[in-house]
Amino acid sequence: MDLATVLLLHKSSFIVGAICFFYVRWRSGATPGLGVLAGSFSLLAIASTLAGLDESLHMSDDARTFWSFSLGANGYGLMAVGLFGLSRRQNSLRDWWPLLLPVVLTLSAVITPWYLNNGLRASVFNGSAAVLLALSGFVIARDFFHERLTARLGLSASIWVATSLSVLVVVGFVFPNDAPLPPRYAFFLLIICHFAVALFVLVLVQERAEEKLTRLANTDMLTGIPNRQHFFNSLPKSLGPGDAFVLIDIDFFKRVNDMYGHDKGDVVLINVARTIAQNVPPSCVFGRLGGEEFSLFLRGQTQSSAFAHAEQIREAVSAVSLVFEGNQVTPSVSAGVALWEAGLTDQDVQKRADQALYIAKNNGRNRVELFSSTGLPSSFLAPELAQARAG
Repeated sequence: MDLATVLLLHKSSFIVGAICFFYVRWRSGATPGLGVLAGSFSLLAIASTLAGLDESLHMSDDARTFWSFSLGANGYGLMAVGLFGLSRRQNSLRDWWPLLLPVVLTLSAVITPWYLNNGLRASVFNGSAAVLLALSGFVIARDFFHERLTARLGLSASIWVATSLSVLVVVGFVFPNDAPLPPRYAFFLLIICHFAVALFVLVLVQERAEEKLTRLANTDMLTGIPNRQHFFNSLPKSLGPGDAFVLIDIDFFKRVNDMYGHDKGDVVLINVARTIAQNVPPSCVFGRLGGEEFSLFLRGQTQSSAFAHAEQIREAVSAVSLVFEGNQVTPSVSAGVALWEAGLTDQDVQKRADQALYIAKNNGRNRVELFSSTGLPSSFLAPELAQARAG
C-alpha cells in the first residue's frame, strides 16, 4: 500500500472519530471528555492532511511540516485529556497536564528547527504519542475498579496496542535494520487502533447510559435505596437453611403526614431509609416495598442473629431526631422476622414475617418480633433473643 493511501486512511480514521464524538456529545449532553476527544481527533485529522499535501499548498514545506507536527502532537495531548475526563466522568483543570509534553516539544521546534529531520521528527512524534497513549491506557484500566464496564477493557486494550505500535514506529526509525516491524506497517495498524479507540469510547458511553437506566429502574426515586422490583429480582430462586426475611414498617407514619404534611413525611421516609441502609449487612438484599414498608433478606442466619440484625436497625432508627415546626419528631419502626423451614416457599416465609410484624404492631410498636408457631412472644423463645432485646 502506497504512502498516499495510508495517509488518506489515517486522516479518515480521525475524521470519522471526530464526527462520531461530536454527534454523540450533541445527543447525550455534556458528557465529560467527548468534546475534547472530538477536538483532538479533529486536530489529528488536520495534521494528517497537512502531512499528505504537496507544494500546491500555499505554504512552505518547512511551515507545513512544522504545523503538521505541532497539531499532531497537541492532538495526542488533547486525546489524553479527553480520555482522562471520560474515564473519571468529570472535566477538571488538573487533567490538562498531558498537554505539557506537546507544548514543550512545539516550543523546542520553534526555537531549534530539529523537526526538519524526517527521522528525528517521526521518532519524537511517535515517542510522545506512545507516552500519552500509555498514560491514557493506565487511567482507563485503573478506573475499571471503580466502574466495572466491559467497554473499558476493550478501550484500554486498544490504547495499549496503539502504544506498542507507536513504539515500534520509533524503533523502526532508530534501528531500521533491526526493527521487528517496518514503520509503514506499524503506522497502518495504528489506523485500525484509532478506529477501535473511537468505537470503544462510543460503546463505553452507551454502556453507561444503559447502566444508568437500569439503576434508575431499580432505585426508589425518593429515598435512593433499591425499590420493590430490585428487591424481588435479587432474591434467590430457592431458599435454604439460614435464610431469613425481615419486614420493617415505620410506626405512626400517617400521623406525621396528617400533622406536618406529606413533604415532612418524605423527610421521615428518607432519613429512616438511609438509617436502615447504613445498618444492614453488606451481603443482604434490601429494598423499599412501598409506602413506609421496607424488607431485608438475609442468608446464613440463626433466630438470634436475624433478630439481632432487626433489633440493631430498630435502635438506630430510634436514635434519629428530626424537628418539624419547632417540634421534635423521633421516628420508630416495628419489625417482623421469619426464618425458612423445610417445605416453605419464599412467599410463605414472607407471610410469616408479615404476621410477626403485625404482632409487633399490636404489642405496642417500636419492637421486633420473631415468627413463632407457638404464639409466644419472641423474647420467650430463646435466651439469646431476650439478651438481644435487653441489649
